Amino acid sequence: MTPDDRQAVFSHRQIAAIIKGIQEDDGHDVPILGKSLGEAILFVSEEAGTNASSAHVIYGEHGSLSYTDCLSVYRDFGPSLRADLKN
Repeated sequence: MTPDDRQAVFSHRQIAAIIKGIQEDDGHDVPILGKSLGEAILFVSEEAGTNASSAHVIYGEHGSLSYTDCLSVYRDFGPSLRADLKN
């Protein structure tokens, strides 16, 4: 992702997102709903654990972020995303 791409994603951090590709202990892939894009990026980057590498985040009409995209946005905006959760 380019810096402009990361900034664009960050600017949409409040819209709804779905996390896919995270497997439960029994191997089932269960989508995670009810998170904003910013929360989803934080979840994939910080909390998802070892099975996060197959995760992707769907947002907006056609937006999608891979695990590495999430890490890239997190690297640039992680503290700001965390601060949003506190507000």
